Amino acid sequence: MWSMIIIIVAVTIFTSTAFSNSGPVYWGGKSASDILLVDSNSPITVTSENLTFDFSKNQIPDHTIHGEVTAEYVMVNPTNESQTVLMAFPFISQIRSLTTDDVRIYADDKLLDYDIYIGDIIRSSATESNKESTFSFTNIVNNITNEPYKAESFAKNERRRLYTFKVTPTTEERINFTVDFSFNHKDTKIVSDGFNRYERKGDEVKIAAWCYEEESLELFLLGKDVDFEVNAYSDGELSEETDLFTYNVTTEEVELESYIMDYIGEENQAANKEMFADSQIYNLYAQSLDELFSHGNGYCVEFDIIEQQHFQRLLTLAYTVEFPPNSEKKVSVNYMTTGTMDKTETVYPLYTFDYILNPAKNWRDFKNLNVKIIPHPDAQYLVESNIEFIKEENNTYTAKLENLPENDLTFTLYSDEEITAIDRLAGDIYNRFGYLTPIVIILIVLTIVTLIIVAIIRKKQHKA
Repeated sequence: MWSMIIIIVAVTIFTSTAFSNSGPVYWGGKSASDILLVDSNSPITVTSENLTFDFSKNQIPDHTIHGEVTAEYVMVNPTNESQTVLMAFPFISQIRSLTTDDVRIYADDKLLDYDIYIGDIIRSSATESNKESTFSFTNIVNNITNEPYKAESFAKNERRRLYTFKVTPTTEERINFTVDFSFNHKDTKIVSDGFNRYERKGDEVKIAAWCYEEESLELFLLGKDVDFEVNAYSDGELSEETDLFTYNVTTEEVELESYIMDYIGEENQAANKEMFADSQIYNLYAQSLDELFSHGNGYCVEFDIIEQQHFQRLLTLAYTVEFPPNSEKKVSVNYMTTGTMDKTETVYPLYTFDYILNPAKNWRDFKNLNVKIIPHPDAQYLVESNIEFIKEENNTYTAKLENLPENDLTFTLYSDEEITAIDRLAGDIYNRFGYLTPIVIILIVLTIVTLIIVAIIRKKQHKA
């Protein structure tokens, strides 16, 4: 018996929501290297794929479409040997919004357990070439790893100082608590928490926080220590100094990994906190911290670290399916997805989705792709697609292909049956003027009416 690793890719990005077909891979390198590579010798075939996008059952949260995606494959092991197949299903989502209720994986009728791996952020500003690289099956697979992140600016087990400032106003009046210090970013790295003002000139830094009641503010230092100067003010311009406050500072030695994990554990109280291994969470925030130190000249705030939960990024589900000799399995993945709202060109939102088909070209064979789109009531019409769909009853759209098309699938949903010139004009006006659009439209109408009236009056005067 031998093992095979198969990737089923489903991707959603901020500029468009993307999903993907499957393709075979394997773990490569020595035992110390847990990195996936594309396998071009897989014997597994796919005799059909039924792909359903169902947006009909859900409301629109955060101004975008929310629906269920089901990718159901009939997969065949044509060999005389049993196959233990590790499958993975990459997709793009926000870590914070993902829950265990959103993901269900079946082999026939058996519900499967899975692990989840955290990948890179998907940038909304990506060009088509960057998008192609991001959606490359090989690139997606090669970025899946269990190896710990190696930072340039710190060590995983490095112990450094955590300063905690306990600040208390002595009256009912708020105070603006400030900390001034000087540091060289080559020698010292600083993470702040609780401060909402940051000023910097060279190595000189001033940070501040409004305190209405007792507040706990933190500075976490890596590298050389620094001296702090503490003050307080009664105004936002920091010109009226006050002594109507008390404070004390405590210092403790904290291991960097513990600092990251304890903070994330405290902040991330969402239902998905048990979905990710500690090693994956550490890698996510350690890489973020490393990059923030680089971009911020050695300074960042803890919010910038925790913000990683809210970015659209590549995630990968990994699970195992057993294939007896000469057997057929129905493998399905169900998950909730959130689409993209784009109102930059039209008066009503456009929702664009991609389905990445190119990984399926790595299978021994792939036949019969059946696609079904059930639109949302607020976006009932398929207005753009690079493959031909048939409109069925109740505004359902279907497509049947014997083989994979040459390009990846893309389609767009809209509230009207077509995008008219008036839609695009109104969208352009709204994009330029935002909430002032109704006023602008009224002014335009009044201007046109005025010009017409003036023209009529002049015409009558000319005849007279």
